[in-house]
Amino acid sequence: MLSYTQDEAIELLSSKLQAAQQNLKNTTEDLEFLREQVTIMEVNTARVYNWDVKRRRERREAARLSGKTDDDDRL
Repeated sequence: MLSYTQDEAIELLSSKLQAAQQNLKNTTEDLEFLREQVTIMEVNTARVYNWDVKRRRERREAARLSGKTDDDDRL
């Protein structure tokens, strides 16, 4: 078992506390960055989905006007 003087123990615990506080700060910043990236990904996913819905609607309308069926377009 280790034994420290009071001054050594205070110094050791102070340095551990500073390291833990810095680690918490870094982790919090990383978490904020990841939250922002998740939001960006969700927005982009929604945009791609909406683009695909619009594209399918336009294809279906074009096929309807040209006399094709939806089954012909899937080949």
